[in-house]
Amino acid sequence: MRRTRLTIILGAVLLFLWPSVEAATTVRLAVLDGAIHPASAFRIEAAITAAEESGDALILLEVDTPGGLVDTTGELVQRILSSEVPVVVWVGPAGAHAASAGFFLLLASDVALMAPGTRTGAASTVQIGGENRDDDPLLRKMNEDGAALLRSISEHRGRNIEAAEKAVFEATAYEESKALELGLIDAVVENRDAVFAYLNGREIVRFDGTTVVLDLTEVQVVETEFDWLQDLRMFLALPVVAALLLMVGMGGIWIEMTHPGVVLPGLVGATALILFAFSASILPVSAVGLLLIALAVVMFILEVKVVSYGMLTLGGAVSLVFGGILLIDGPIPELRVPPGVIVPVAVMLTILIAFVMRLVMRAHRAKVATGEEGLVGETGPVRVTIDSTHNGRVWIHGELWSAVSSSETIEVGQSIRVVAVDGMRLTVETVAEEEQ
Repeated sequence: MRRTRLTIILGAVLLFLWPSVEAATTVRLAVLDGAIHPASAFRIEAAITAAEESGDALILLEVDTPGGLVDTTGELVQRILSSEVPVVVWVGPAGAHAASAGFFLLLASDVALMAPGTRTGAASTVQIGGENRDDDPLLRKMNEDGAALLRSISEHRGRNIEAAEKAVFEATAYEESKALELGLIDAVVENRDAVFAYLNGREIVRFDGTTVVLDLTEVQVVETEFDWLQDLRMFLALPVVAALLLMVGMGGIWIEMTHPGVVLPGLVGATALILFAFSASILPVSAVGLLLIALAVVMFILEVKVVSYGMLTLGGAVSLVFGGILLIDGPIPELRVPPGVIVPVAVMLTILIAFVMRLVMRAHRAKVATGEEGLVGETGPVRVTIDSTHNGRVWIHGELWSAVSSSETIEVGQSIRVVAVDGMRLTVETVAEEEQ
């Protein structure tokens, strides 16, 4: 009887707690902290896919980005608009920004939010490798295309079309209060908890016109986990890393070419170049930068062959510096190599190469110490008299050699110098006393 009562009580408790367990809503969190490129976009797209497969109620994309590549941004906007799960973009925390390409993501979201002390806009297209003049027809064409996309998104989302266009054509930026006033965003919220409080019970109109009512009374936040290969992909997407990999690769191959058989520098150089090739598939690599770095390597190699009194080394150093700076030609500073990083690295690499070349030149000029050439000029005592009737014997390099002298007889004990080598026979001459 007592066991039955206990069972009933436990069942009642479970029934009481069951609604609260069922009420927990899963929100998929994705963070964009940095430039937009294929590697960072992959992480966001993977989070959207995971949310769709898991049946999550909401995707919260926390954004702090200076912008990024146009093509990658377009693909990411398409993925957000086609997501089966509502996407909320929150620009935060305080001090964050959604500039340039980030502005497109903000307006493409189902709900656009910003934290106090943040800004957005400045979405003008910057042409890679161009002068970006206002009268450039190609640049105008790209800005028109971007503005058309924002007009379409803003019309469907009910946002301010004119303000969105100004961000493209006039590079206008908006602080969070101005963005809210102009109707570019839906609200200003301080933190993640405030985001959930704002969205709880709110009806969201999707891009296709359907509506969703969110119940965020109980929230469970989940993040998509990535393996070490994806972390490596993000690391290789850093412009500084790409530039260093190319320089290390070129340096390793150069050492292997000038010192065949060392193996390790060649192996390290080849590995670095393979990793750089992967970085080049993500980042906008400039052909001019590649050619300048290749030219620097050619100059360093020629320094060993040609007497230039250091001019080739100097030219190689200058070419290496400018090649490194121009190597990654991104539309924003975060997608370029900072001169303050590349210049010290290029100088250090040049000094190392110059030091190695000095050792090589010293080795080339050094007197040969082995083989037949190494015997010429060596001195030693006569052990068996050298005359015209038979060969004598001399002591050279710790060995007894057969020796001849066509001009004189040299007695035992006298010092001689080797003047020629013919197989195993030495031609010698006496050494004057003042030379001994």
